[in-house]
Amino acid sequence: MLEIIAYLQIFLAVGFIAVWIYLFKYELNNPERSEVYRAFEKSFPIPDLCWITPVLIVSAIGLLLNERFGIFFTIVAGSSLIFLGLLDISYNLQQGGYTTNKMDTIFNLTINLICVIFGPIFLIVGWLNF
Repeated sequence: MLEIIAYLQIFLAVGFIAVWIYLFKYELNNPERSEVYRAFEKSFPIPDLCWITPVLIVSAIGLLLNERFGIFFTIVAGSSLIFLGLLDISYNLQQGGYTTNKMDTIFNLTINLICVIFGPIFLIVGWLNF
């Protein structure tokens, strides 16, 4: 079970990097996007790429090596994902992020659901294996 969680964490870390490549290349340069949207999105690279992504990788390494720090960082990753997901959901609800167009809605919902589903899963797995 922990090996599956570790591979999932690696997948999510790679996913965060891919999303930011896409956002930097296309979304943040799109003149059709509002300044509020761009400002909001520009506040996430540091927490996403300098905190959550490394935590996911360290957690996965720890789990694969059967080291205790893997459990600790699984809990940290879970909590971080929940916070990120809820913050993004709050913004999208207030700014109409789920109603702009179909692809934006799918994109936003996918990221938000990943965070609020896998965050609690990581917390529970971490707690049960602590």
